[in-house]
Amino acid sequence: MIKRVPLLILGCFLLAAPLHAQDGMQEKIRMLEQQIQELKILQAQQAVGRQKAEQCMKAVGRDTFCSCIGDNLPSAVSFEQYIHTMVTSKEEQGYSAMLPEQKKLVDDTLAVRGKCVEKGFFK
Repeated sequence: MIKRVPLLILGCFLLAAPLHAQDGMQEKIRMLEQQIQELKILQAQQAVGRQKAEQCMKAVGRDTFCSCIGDNLPSAVSFEQYIHTMVTSKEEQGYSAMLPEQKKLVDDTLAVRGKCVEKGFFK
């Protein structure tokens, strides 16, 4: 009986090892799937950025400026919204009544414009 206990323990360990390896493999698969999803999101964001830069080039025609706009404008802000934000005062936009997230988009858009003007026109 004493000899069977170590063999029984060893047998249980050997049976459990493949299950543990499967758990590790499943975790690796989940991580890879997450990375693939993140890459798809990044590609979509880059495509949107290129579209914004192309629209900017049609309107402004300054490559460095438009590349900066495409790369840095918040993803939730289209080029048309960017133009609207630039030509409409905060008061006319109803800034004081906006939700904090909306105010942040306006503020971030204005900051991007300042950054891109400096980069695209003065360097």
